[in-house]
Amino acid sequence: MIAIHPDQLEAMLTRAAHQGAQLAIEDMVCYHYKEVCKRLNISYNTLQKRIQEGKITPVDGRVTGAELRRYLQLK
Repeated sequence: MIAIHPDQLEAMLTRAAHQGAQLAIEDMVCYHYKEVCKRLNISYNTLQKRIQEGKITPVDGRVTGAELRRYLQLK
């Protein structure tokens, strides 16, 4: 059994909630193709190739943070 002081538990739960909220917000952000190229360190032509291959799915000419994270996990 692990004993955690209530103050430690509260700090852990607060940090977990903060990280979850931050991740949710990052997932909702939409990036322009130039920003996606910067974040992935790839050229625009390579990004277009990844989109045509179906490896990255854009929404209205932009890529969501969730899609970027999904793509990076596939690599």
